[in-house]
Amino acid sequence: MAKAYQCDVAIIGGGIAGVVTALQLLDAGKRVAIFEREGESRFGGSALEAFGGMFFVDSPEQRRMKIADNAEKAFDDWKSFAEFQPGEVWPVIWAKHIVERATPDGHDYLRKFGIRWMPVVMWVERGQTARGNSVPRFHLTWGTSHHLITRLIKALRSHKNARERLALCFNHRVERIDIHNAKVYGVGGIVMGGEEFKCIADAVVVAAGGIGGDLAKIRKHWSPVEGIKLPGTILLGTHPGSDGRALDAAKSVGAKLTNLGRMWNYAAGIRHPRPQWADHGVSLVPPKSALWVDANGRRLMPPMVSGFDTLDLVQRVAAAPHGHTWQILNKRIALTELAASGADWNPALRDRRIIRFALDMLMGNSWLVNDLTTNCPDIVTAETTTDLVAKMNTLKPKSKIDTQTLHDEIARFDLTLNTGIADEQRKQIDHLRNYRGDRMRLAKDQRILDPKGGPLIAICEHIVTRKSLGGIVTDLRCRALDGSDRPIPNLYAVGEAAGFGGGGSHGIRALEGTFLLSCVITAQRCAEAITKG
Repeated sequence: MAKAYQCDVAIIGGGIAGVVTALQLLDAGKRVAIFEREGESRFGGSALEAFGGMFFVDSPEQRRMKIADNAEKAFDDWKSFAEFQPGEVWPVIWAKHIVERATPDGHDYLRKFGIRWMPVVMWVERGQTARGNSVPRFHLTWGTSHHLITRLIKALRSHKNARERLALCFNHRVERIDIHNAKVYGVGGIVMGGEEFKCIADAVVVAAGGIGGDLAKIRKHWSPVEGIKLPGTILLGTHPGSDGRALDAAKSVGAKLTNLGRMWNYAAGIRHPRPQWADHGVSLVPPKSALWVDANGRRLMPPMVSGFDTLDLVQRVAAAPHGHTWQILNKRIALTELAASGADWNPALRDRRIIRFALDMLMGNSWLVNDLTTNCPDIVTAETTTDLVAKMNTLKPKSKIDTQTLHDEIARFDLTLNTGIADEQRKQIDHLRNYRGDRMRLAKDQRILDPKGGPLIAICEHIVTRKSLGGIVTDLRCRALDGSDRPIPNLYAVGEAAGFGGGGSHGIRALEGTFLLSCVITAQRCAEAITKG
Protein backbone atom coordinates (compact mmCIF):
# COMPACT_ATOMS: atom_id res chain seq x y z
CA MET A 1 0.00 0.00 0.00
CA ALA A 2 1.37 3.41 -0.96
CA LYS A 3 2.44 5.86 1.71
CA ALA A 4 -0.16 8.64 1.80
CA TYR A 5 0.05 12.39 2.43
CA GLN A 6 -2.49 15.19 2.29
CA CYS A 7 -1.84 18.93 2.28
CA ASP A 8 -2.90 22.23 0.78
CA VAL A 9 0.20 22.58 -1.40
CA ALA A 10 2.64 19.94 -2.59
CA ILE A 11 6.01 21.37 -3.66
CA ILE A 12 8.25 19.25 -5.89
CA GLY A 13 11.84 20.14 -5.05
CA GLY A 14 13.66 21.53 -2.03
CA GLY A 15 15.86 24.16 -3.66
CA ILE A 16 15.71 27.89 -3.03
CA ALA A 17 12.54 28.37 -5.10
CA GLY A 18 10.75 25.61 -3.21
CA VAL A 19 11.95 26.85 0.17
CA VAL A 20 10.83 30.46 -0.43
CA THR A 21 7.47 29.26 -1.76
CA ALA A 22 6.98 27.17 1.38
CA LEU A 23 7.96 30.06 3.66
CA GLN A 24 5.43 32.35 2.07
CA LEU A 25 2.70 29.70 2.19
CA LEU A 26 3.36 29.01 5.86
CA ASP A 27 2.97 32.74 6.49
CA ALA A 28 -0.50 32.39 4.99
CA GLY A 29 -1.32 29.39 7.19
CA LYS A 30 -1.25 26.79 4.41
CA ARG A 31 -0.35 23.14 4.99
CA VAL A 32 2.73 22.45 2.89
CA ALA A 33 4.64 19.31 1.93
CA ILE A 34 8.03 19.51 0.21
CA PHE A 35 9.00 16.39 -1.74
CA GLU A 36 12.77 16.31 -2.23
CA ARG A 37 14.25 13.40 -4.16
CA GLU A 38 17.65 13.64 -2.44
CA GLY A 39 18.52 13.09 1.21
CA GLU A 40 18.37 15.77 3.87
CA SER A 41 22.00 16.76 3.28
CA ARG A 42 20.96 18.04 -0.18
CA PHE A 43 18.14 20.20 1.20
CA GLY A 44 18.69 23.52 -0.56
CA GLY A 45 19.64 22.05 -3.93
CA SER A 46 22.06 23.86 -6.21
CA ALA A 47 22.05 26.88 -3.91
CA LEU A 48 24.25 24.88 -1.54
CA GLU A 49 27.16 25.11 -4.01
CA ALA A 50 26.41 28.33 -5.91
CA PHE A 51 28.60 31.41 -5.74
CA GLY A 52 25.73 33.63 -4.66
CA GLY A 53 25.83 36.64 -6.95
CA MET A 54 22.57 38.58 -7.17
CA PHE A 55 21.32 41.12 -9.68
CA PHE A 56 19.82 44.22 -8.07
CA VAL A 57 18.77 47.53 -9.57
CA ASP A 58 19.30 50.88 -7.81
CA SER A 59 20.34 49.04 -4.66
CA PRO A 60 21.78 50.68 -1.51
CA GLU A 61 25.17 49.20 -2.44
CA GLN A 62 25.01 50.78 -5.89
CA ARG A 63 23.95 54.12 -4.46
CA ARG A 64 26.84 54.10 -1.97
CA MET A 65 29.21 53.58 -4.91
CA LYS A 66 27.44 56.37 -6.82
CA ILE A 67 26.33 53.94 -9.55
CA ALA A 68 23.32 55.46 -11.27
CA ASP A 69 20.82 52.76 -12.18
CA ASN A 70 17.10 52.36 -12.71
CA ALA A 71 14.62 49.76 -13.87
CA GLU A 72 14.21 51.25 -17.34
CA LYS A 73 17.95 51.12 -18.02
CA ALA A 74 18.24 47.62 -16.58
CA PHE A 75 15.33 46.30 -18.65
CA ASP A 76 16.84 47.77 -21.81
CA ASP A 77 20.10 45.95 -21.01
CA TRP A 78 18.21 42.73 -20.26
CA LYS A 79 16.31 42.83 -23.57
CA SER A 80 19.46 43.61 -25.52
CA PHE A 81 21.33 40.68 -24.02
CA ALA A 82 18.39 38.25 -24.09
CA GLU A 83 17.67 38.75 -27.80
CA PHE A 84 14.09 37.62 -27.33
CA GLN A 85 12.49 36.08 -30.41
CA PRO A 86 9.12 37.14 -31.89
CA GLY A 87 6.31 35.43 -30.05
CA GLU A 88 8.11 35.16 -26.72
CA VAL A 89 5.42 36.94 -24.75
CA TRP A 90 5.58 35.58 -21.20
CA PRO A 91 9.39 35.55 -21.04
CA VAL A 92 9.44 39.30 -21.81
CA ILE A 93 6.68 40.03 -19.30
CA TRP A 94 8.55 38.09 -16.64
CA ALA A 95 11.87 39.76 -17.47
CA LYS A 96 10.32 43.21 -16.97
CA HIS A 97 8.72 42.11 -13.71
CA ILE A 98 11.97 40.64 -12.34
CA VAL A 99 13.87 43.83 -13.13
CA GLU A 100 11.22 46.04 -11.55
CA ARG A 101 10.97 43.89 -8.40
CA ALA A 102 14.67 42.97 -8.11
CA THR A 103 15.47 45.25 -5.18
CA PRO A 104 12.21 45.26 -3.18
CA ASP A 105 11.43 41.53 -3.60
CA GLY A 106 15.03 40.35 -3.80
CA HIS A 107 17.40 42.58 -1.86
CA ASP A 108 14.97 43.95 0.74
CA TYR A 109 13.20 40.62 1.24
CA LEU A 110 16.43 38.72 1.87
CA ARG A 111 17.77 41.38 4.23
CA LYS A 112 14.97 40.39 6.60
CA PHE A 113 16.70 37.01 6.95
CA GLY A 114 20.04 38.61 7.79
CA ILE A 115 21.55 38.36 4.30
CA ARG A 116 24.14 40.97 3.36
CA TRP A 117 26.27 41.68 0.28
CA MET A 118 29.84 42.77 -0.32
CA PRO A 119 30.23 46.57 -0.51
CA VAL A 120 31.81 46.53 -4.00
CA VAL A 121 29.26 45.73 -6.71
CA MET A 122 30.85 43.65 -9.48
CA TRP A 123 30.52 44.35 -13.19
CA VAL A 124 29.94 41.19 -15.24
CA GLU A 125 28.44 40.37 -18.66
CA ARG A 126 29.15 43.80 -20.13
CA GLY A 127 28.43 42.52 -23.60
CA GLN A 128 30.45 41.75 -26.69
CA THR A 129 28.29 41.92 -29.81
CA ALA A 130 25.11 42.63 -27.83
CA ARG A 131 24.98 45.22 -25.03
CA GLY A 132 24.94 43.67 -21.56
CA ASN A 133 25.16 45.31 -18.17
CA SER A 134 25.77 49.01 -18.79
CA VAL A 135 26.55 49.47 -15.08
CA PRO A 136 27.70 47.12 -12.27
CA ARG A 137 24.80 45.06 -10.84
CA PHE A 138 26.36 41.80 -9.57
CA HIS A 139 26.04 41.82 -5.77
CA LEU A 140 28.16 39.11 -4.15
CA THR A 141 26.47 37.55 -1.13
CA TRP A 142 28.56 37.63 2.04
CA GLY A 143 28.62 33.94 2.88
CA THR A 144 27.84 32.87 -0.73
CA SER A 145 24.60 31.19 -1.71
CA HIS A 146 25.34 28.50 0.89
CA HIS A 147 24.79 30.99 3.71
CA LEU A 148 21.71 32.39 1.98
CA ILE A 149 19.95 29.05 1.62
CA THR A 150 21.03 27.96 5.10
CA ARG A 151 19.35 31.03 6.61
CA LEU A 152 16.18 30.47 4.61
CA ILE A 153 16.01 26.81 5.61
CA LYS A 154 16.54 27.76 9.25
CA ALA A 155 13.66 30.23 8.97
CA LEU A 156 11.49 27.54 7.40
CA ARG A 157 12.20 24.94 10.06
CA SER A 158 11.65 27.42 12.89
CA HIS A 159 8.52 28.98 11.42
CA LYS A 160 5.69 29.25 13.92
CA ASN A 161 3.50 27.07 11.69
CA ALA A 162 6.17 24.52 10.77
CA ARG A 163 5.40 21.95 13.46
CA GLU A 164 1.77 21.48 12.46
CA ARG A 165 1.72 22.61 8.83
CA LEU A 166 5.03 21.60 7.24
CA ALA A 167 6.11 18.16 6.05
CA LEU A 168 9.65 17.74 4.77
CA CYS A 169 9.74 14.54 2.76
CA PHE A 170 13.31 13.63 1.80
CA ASN A 171 14.24 10.77 -0.49
CA HIS A 172 10.84 11.14 -2.16
CA ARG A 173 11.15 11.21 -5.94
CA VAL A 174 8.02 12.50 -7.68
CA GLU A 175 7.28 10.43 -10.79
CA ARG A 176 3.90 11.79 -11.77
CA ILE A 177 1.44 14.61 -11.28
CA ASP A 178 -2.11 13.38 -10.76
CA ILE A 179 -4.95 14.97 -12.71
CA HIS A 180 -8.70 14.30 -12.96
CA ASN A 181 -11.30 16.16 -15.00
CA ALA A 182 -8.55 18.53 -16.20
CA LYS A 183 -7.64 19.54 -12.61
CA VAL A 184 -4.41 18.63 -10.84
CA TYR A 185 -5.04 17.11 -7.44
CA GLY A 186 -1.72 15.72 -6.23
CA VAL A 187 1.50 13.86 -6.95
CA GLY A 188 2.90 10.37 -6.68
CA GLY A 189 6.24 8.68 -6.80
CA ILE A 190 8.85 6.49 -5.16
CA VAL A 191 10.50 6.65 -1.75
CA MET A 192 14.16 5.58 -1.69
CA GLY A 193 14.04 1.84 -1.14
CA GLY A 194 11.17 1.27 -3.53
CA GLU A 195 8.05 2.15 -1.51
CA GLU A 196 5.45 4.10 -3.41
CA PHE A 197 3.86 7.30 -2.11
CA LYS A 198 1.06 9.60 -3.13
CA CYS A 199 -0.09 13.01 -1.95
CA ILE A 200 -3.46 14.65 -2.37
CA ALA A 201 -3.13 18.43 -2.57
CA ASP A 202 -5.16 21.46 -3.59
CA ALA A 203 -2.18 22.78 -5.56
CA VAL A 204 1.09 21.41 -6.91
CA VAL A 205 4.21 23.56 -7.40
CA VAL A 206 7.02 22.32 -9.65
CA ALA A 207 10.28 23.64 -8.17
CA ALA A 208 12.66 20.85 -9.15
CA GLY A 209 15.09 22.67 -11.45
CA GLY A 210 15.91 21.88 -15.06
CA ILE A 211 17.85 19.31 -17.10
CA GLY A 212 21.42 20.44 -16.37
CA GLY A 213 22.29 17.24 -14.52
CA ASP A 214 21.29 14.84 -17.30
CA LEU A 215 23.81 14.62 -20.15
CA ALA A 216 21.47 12.53 -22.29
CA LYS A 217 18.78 15.23 -22.19
CA ILE A 218 21.33 17.99 -22.68
CA ARG A 219 22.55 16.27 -25.83
CA LYS A 220 19.00 15.58 -27.01
CA HIS A 221 17.92 19.20 -26.71
CA TRP A 222 21.26 20.82 -27.55
CA SER A 223 20.66 24.04 -29.44
CA PRO A 224 22.26 26.95 -27.57
CA VAL A 225 22.32 28.96 -30.77
CA GLU A 226 21.63 27.77 -34.29
CA GLY A 227 24.75 26.47 -36.00
CA ILE A 228 26.77 25.72 -32.86
CA LYS A 229 27.76 22.08 -32.84
CA LEU A 230 27.50 19.64 -29.95
CA PRO A 231 30.88 19.17 -28.22
CA GLY A 232 32.19 15.65 -27.74
CA THR A 233 32.91 16.27 -24.07
CA ILE A 234 30.56 18.12 -21.72
CA LEU A 235 31.21 18.24 -17.99
CA LEU A 236 28.44 18.27 -15.41
CA GLY A 237 28.53 21.28 -13.12
CA THR A 238 25.02 20.46 -11.95
CA HIS A 239 23.97 17.69 -9.56
CA PRO A 240 22.56 14.65 -11.44
CA GLY A 241 19.31 15.09 -9.53
CA SER A 242 18.48 17.90 -11.96
CA ASP A 243 17.31 15.44 -14.60
CA GLY A 244 14.09 17.07 -15.79
CA ARG A 245 11.90 14.31 -14.39
CA ALA A 246 9.44 16.81 -12.87
CA LEU A 247 9.28 18.70 -16.17
CA ASP A 248 8.32 15.46 -17.90
CA ALA A 249 5.60 14.91 -15.30
CA ALA A 250 4.24 18.41 -15.91
CA LYS A 251 4.29 17.87 -19.66
CA SER A 252 2.33 14.65 -19.26
CA VAL A 253 -0.59 16.61 -17.76
CA GLY A 254 -0.55 19.21 -20.52
CA ALA A 255 1.99 21.82 -19.42
CA LYS A 256 3.82 23.55 -22.25
CA LEU A 257 7.61 23.26 -22.16
CA THR A 258 9.74 25.60 -24.21
CA ASN A 259 13.37 26.57 -24.85
CA LEU A 260 14.77 23.36 -23.30
CA GLY A 261 17.79 23.61 -25.57
CA ARG A 262 18.79 26.94 -24.08
CA MET A 263 21.36 26.36 -21.38
CA TRP A 264 23.52 28.69 -19.32
CA ASN A 265 26.79 26.81 -19.54
CA TYR A 266 30.36 27.94 -18.96
CA ALA A 267 33.39 27.76 -21.25
CA ALA A 268 36.18 27.04 -18.75
CA GLY A 269 35.17 23.73 -17.22
CA ILE A 270 37.72 21.36 -15.69
CA ARG A 271 37.29 17.95 -14.12
CA HIS A 272 36.68 18.13 -10.39
CA PRO A 273 39.74 17.04 -8.39
CA ARG A 274 37.44 15.09 -6.04
CA PRO A 275 34.40 14.17 -8.17
CA GLN A 276 31.09 13.42 -6.49
CA TRP A 277 29.40 12.14 -9.64
CA ALA A 278 30.34 11.03 -13.14
CA ASP A 279 31.81 13.80 -15.33
CA HIS A 280 31.72 16.19 -12.38
CA GLY A 281 33.04 19.54 -13.56
CA VAL A 282 34.20 22.78 -11.96
CA SER A 283 33.63 26.12 -13.65
CA LEU A 284 36.73 28.31 -13.55
CA VAL A 285 36.56 32.07 -13.79
CA PRO A 286 38.85 32.25 -16.84
CA PRO A 287 42.05 34.19 -16.04
CA LYS A 288 41.94 37.30 -18.20
CA SER A 289 45.71 37.64 -18.65
CA ALA A 290 46.09 34.04 -19.82
CA LEU A 291 46.55 33.19 -23.49
CA TRP A 292 43.53 31.23 -24.74
CA VAL A 293 44.50 28.78 -27.50
CA ASP A 294 42.75 25.99 -29.39
CA ALA A 295 43.53 22.27 -29.23
CA ASN A 296 46.34 22.79 -31.74
CA GLY A 297 48.03 25.49 -29.69
CA ARG A 298 47.00 28.43 -31.89
CA ARG A 299 45.62 31.56 -30.33
CA LEU A 300 41.85 31.89 -30.58
CA MET A 301 41.08 35.03 -32.54
CA PRO A 302 39.54 37.42 -31.85
CA PRO A 303 40.92 36.99 -28.33
CA MET A 304 38.67 35.46 -25.67
CA VAL A 305 38.32 37.44 -22.43
CA SER A 306 35.79 36.68 -19.70
CA GLY A 307 33.55 39.33 -18.18
CA PHE A 308 31.86 40.39 -21.40
CA ASP A 309 29.74 37.59 -22.92
CA THR A 310 29.68 34.07 -21.47
CA LEU A 311 27.54 32.73 -24.32
CA ASP A 312 30.09 33.94 -26.86
CA LEU A 313 32.85 32.07 -25.01
CA VAL A 314 30.75 28.90 -24.93
CA GLN A 315 30.03 29.17 -28.65
CA ARG A 316 33.72 29.64 -29.42
CA VAL A 317 34.74 26.60 -27.37
CA ALA A 318 31.99 24.44 -28.90
CA ALA A 319 33.15 25.42 -32.38
CA ALA A 320 36.86 24.93 -31.64
CA PRO A 321 38.76 21.89 -32.98
CA HIS A 322 38.25 18.78 -30.82
CA GLY A 323 35.78 20.67 -28.58
CA HIS A 324 38.30 21.80 -25.99
CA THR A 325 40.69 24.70 -25.49
CA TRP A 326 43.72 25.57 -23.38
CA GLN A 327 44.55 28.57 -21.25
CA ILE A 328 48.26 29.26 -20.86
CA LEU A 329 49.56 31.34 -17.95
CA ASN A 330 52.15 31.21 -15.17
CA LYS A 331 51.90 30.86 -11.42
CA ARG A 332 52.22 34.57 -10.72
CA ILE A 333 49.22 35.32 -12.95
CA ALA A 334 47.33 32.40 -11.44
CA LEU A 335 47.82 33.65 -7.89
CA THR A 336 46.03 36.88 -8.80
CA GLU A 337 43.51 35.77 -11.39
CA LEU A 338 42.75 32.06 -11.06
CA ALA A 339 39.40 31.51 -9.39
CA ALA A 340 36.60 28.94 -9.45
CA SER A 341 32.90 29.55 -9.20
CA GLY A 342 30.93 28.17 -6.28
CA ALA A 343 30.80 28.17 -2.51
CA ASP A 344 33.22 25.27 -2.03
CA TRP A 345 35.96 27.05 -3.98
CA ASN A 346 35.60 30.25 -1.98
CA PRO A 347 35.70 29.02 1.65
CA ALA A 348 36.74 32.34 3.18
CA LEU A 349 33.75 34.02 1.58
CA ARG A 350 31.43 31.08 2.28
CA ASP A 351 32.42 30.90 5.94
CA ARG A 352 32.46 34.70 6.29
CA ARG A 353 36.06 34.85 7.49
CA ILE A 354 36.83 38.47 6.78
CA ILE A 355 40.57 38.37 7.57
CA ARG A 356 41.15 35.25 5.45
CA PHE A 357 39.11 36.77 2.64
CA ALA A 358 41.13 40.00 2.75
CA LEU A 359 44.41 38.07 2.72
CA ASP A 360 43.30 36.01 -0.28
CA MET A 361 42.44 39.21 -2.14
CA LEU A 362 45.74 40.86 -1.28
CA MET A 363 48.15 37.93 -1.42
CA GLY A 364 46.44 35.65 -3.93
CA ASN A 365 44.66 32.31 -3.72
CA SER A 366 47.77 30.20 -3.16
CA TRP A 367 45.75 27.36 -1.63
CA LEU A 368 43.48 27.20 -4.69
CA VAL A 369 46.38 27.32 -7.16
CA ASN A 370 48.22 24.59 -5.25
CA ASP A 371 45.13 22.40 -4.95
CA LEU A 372 44.20 22.58 -8.62
CA THR A 373 47.72 22.27 -10.03
CA THR A 374 48.35 19.27 -7.77
CA ASN A 375 45.04 17.44 -7.97
CA CYS A 376 43.14 18.44 -11.11
CA PRO A 377 43.77 16.06 -14.04
CA ASP A 378 43.17 18.87 -16.56
CA ILE A 379 46.02 21.10 -15.36
CA VAL A 380 49.70 20.60 -16.15
CA THR A 381 52.73 22.63 -15.12
CA ALA A 382 56.34 22.85 -16.32
CA GLU A 383 59.34 25.16 -16.23
CA THR A 384 59.74 25.30 -20.02
CA THR A 385 57.44 25.44 -23.02
CA THR A 386 58.94 22.20 -24.31
CA ASP A 387 58.09 20.29 -21.15
CA LEU A 388 54.68 21.94 -20.92
CA VAL A 389 53.73 20.90 -24.46
CA ALA A 390 54.91 17.34 -23.80
CA LYS A 391 52.50 17.12 -20.85
CA MET A 392 49.67 18.74 -22.83
CA ASN A 393 50.10 16.19 -25.61
CA THR A 394 50.11 13.34 -23.10
CA LEU A 395 46.81 14.60 -21.70
CA LYS A 396 45.25 15.11 -25.15
CA PRO A 397 47.11 12.79 -27.57
CA LYS A 398 44.57 13.15 -30.40
CA SER A 399 45.38 16.84 -30.86
CA LYS A 400 49.14 17.19 -31.06
CA ILE A 401 50.52 20.64 -30.29
CA ASP A 402 53.75 21.78 -31.87
CA THR A 403 56.15 23.24 -29.30
CA GLN A 404 57.42 26.02 -31.54
CA THR A 405 53.91 27.02 -32.56
CA LEU A 406 52.74 27.46 -28.97
CA HIS A 407 55.97 29.15 -27.89
CA ASP A 408 55.67 31.68 -30.69
CA GLU A 409 52.03 32.42 -29.84
CA ILE A 410 52.95 33.09 -26.21
CA ALA A 411 55.98 35.19 -27.16
CA ARG A 412 53.92 37.35 -29.54
CA PHE A 413 51.34 37.92 -26.83
CA ASP A 414 54.03 38.82 -24.29
CA LEU A 415 55.43 41.42 -26.71
CA THR A 416 52.14 43.36 -26.57
CA LEU A 417 52.61 44.17 -22.87
CA ASN A 418 53.45 47.86 -22.45
CA THR A 419 55.11 48.11 -25.87
CA GLY A 420 52.41 49.97 -27.77
CA ILE A 421 51.70 46.98 -30.02
CA ALA A 422 47.94 46.86 -30.57
CA ASP A 423 46.19 43.82 -29.11
CA GLU A 424 42.47 43.45 -28.51
CA GLN A 425 42.94 41.35 -25.36
CA ARG A 426 45.19 43.99 -23.77
CA LYS A 427 42.62 46.62 -24.73
CA GLN A 428 39.83 44.70 -23.01
CA ILE A 429 41.97 44.12 -19.91
CA ASP A 430 42.77 47.84 -19.72
CA HIS A 431 39.05 48.56 -20.02
CA LEU A 432 38.33 46.20 -17.12
CA ARG A 433 41.14 47.70 -15.05
CA ASN A 434 39.34 51.04 -15.02
CA TYR A 435 36.75 49.62 -12.63
CA ARG A 436 37.82 49.01 -9.04
CA GLY A 437 35.92 45.74 -8.75
CA ASP A 438 37.97 44.23 -11.61
CA ARG A 439 41.27 45.96 -10.90
CA MET A 440 42.02 43.94 -7.77
CA ARG A 441 41.75 40.66 -9.70
CA LEU A 442 44.03 41.55 -12.62
CA ALA A 443 47.73 40.73 -12.77
CA LYS A 444 49.93 43.76 -13.42
CA ASP A 445 52.74 43.86 -16.00
CA GLN A 446 53.24 40.11 -16.05
CA ARG A 447 54.60 38.28 -19.10
CA ILE A 448 53.78 34.59 -19.33
CA LEU A 449 57.31 33.53 -20.30
CA ASP A 450 58.97 35.53 -17.52
CA PRO A 451 61.07 32.91 -15.63
CA LYS A 452 60.44 34.74 -12.35
CA GLY A 453 56.70 34.18 -12.74
CA GLY A 454 56.91 30.42 -13.26
CA PRO A 455 56.22 27.65 -13.48
CA LEU A 456 54.12 27.70 -16.63
CA ILE A 457 50.57 26.40 -16.32
CA ALA A 458 48.30 24.95 -19.01
CA ILE A 459 44.60 24.37 -18.26
CA CYS A 460 42.57 22.10 -20.54
CA GLU A 461 39.00 23.41 -20.58
CA HIS A 462 35.66 22.01 -21.74
CA ILE A 463 32.12 23.28 -21.61
CA VAL A 464 30.55 22.68 -18.19
CA THR A 465 26.80 22.72 -17.57
CA ARG A 466 25.05 24.87 -15.01
CA LYS A 467 21.46 26.00 -15.60
CA SER A 468 18.51 25.47 -17.92
CA LEU A 469 17.15 28.70 -19.38
CA GLY A 470 13.92 27.12 -20.61
CA GLY A 471 11.15 25.24 -18.85
CA ILE A 472 7.43 25.33 -18.11
CA VAL A 473 5.59 28.32 -19.58
CA THR A 474 3.94 30.32 -16.77
CA ASP A 475 1.93 33.50 -16.41
CA LEU A 476 2.68 36.18 -13.79
CA ARG A 477 0.80 34.14 -11.21
CA CYS A 478 3.16 31.22 -11.90
CA ARG A 479 0.31 29.11 -13.21
CA ALA A 480 1.51 26.45 -15.66
CA LEU A 481 0.05 27.07 -19.10
CA ASP A 482 -0.96 24.53 -21.70
CA GLY A 483 -0.32 24.66 -25.44
CA SER A 484 -3.16 27.16 -25.87
CA ASP A 485 -1.81 29.44 -23.11
CA ARG A 486 -4.59 28.42 -20.74
CA PRO A 487 -3.78 27.80 -17.07
CA ILE A 488 -3.83 24.19 -15.94
CA PRO A 489 -5.95 24.31 -12.77
CA ASN A 490 -3.92 23.87 -9.56
CA LEU A 491 -0.52 23.48 -11.29
CA TYR A 492 2.26 26.03 -10.76
CA ALA A 493 5.97 26.28 -11.56
CA VAL A 494 8.77 28.41 -10.09
CA GLY A 495 12.49 29.01 -10.45
CA GLU A 496 14.51 27.05 -12.99
CA ALA A 497 11.63 24.67 -13.65
CA ALA A 498 9.74 27.65 -15.10
CA GLY A 499 12.74 28.88 -17.09
CA PHE A 500 13.11 31.43 -14.28
CA GLY A 501 9.70 32.77 -15.26
CA GLY A 502 7.51 32.33 -18.32
CA GLY A 503 9.52 29.46 -19.76
CA GLY A 504 12.60 31.52 -20.54
CA SER A 505 12.86 35.00 -19.01
CA HIS A 506 16.57 35.24 -19.90
CA GLY A 507 16.20 34.66 -23.62
CA ILE A 508 19.51 33.30 -24.91
CA ARG A 509 21.76 35.14 -22.41
CA ALA A 510 21.74 36.08 -18.74
CA LEU A 511 23.13 39.24 -17.16
CA GLU A 512 24.31 37.01 -14.26
CA GLY A 513 23.13 37.20 -10.66
CA THR A 514 19.64 36.83 -12.05
CA PHE A 515 19.10 33.13 -11.33
CA LEU A 516 18.83 33.14 -7.54
CA LEU A 517 16.88 36.38 -7.81
CA SER A 518 14.38 34.88 -10.26
CA CYS A 519 13.88 31.89 -7.97
CA VAL A 520 13.05 34.17 -5.05
CA ILE A 521 10.68 36.39 -7.03
CA THR A 522 8.80 33.60 -8.83
CA ALA A 523 8.36 31.83 -5.48
CA GLN A 524 6.77 34.92 -3.97
CA ARG A 525 4.37 35.40 -6.89
CA CYS A 526 3.42 31.73 -6.75
CA ALA A 527 2.65 31.75 -3.04
CA GLU A 528 0.60 34.95 -3.43
CA ALA A 529 -1.42 33.41 -6.27
CA ILE A 530 -2.17 30.23 -4.32
CA THR A 531 -3.07 32.17 -1.18
CA LYS A 532 -5.42 34.52 -3.00
CA GLY A 533 -6.94 31.65 -4.98
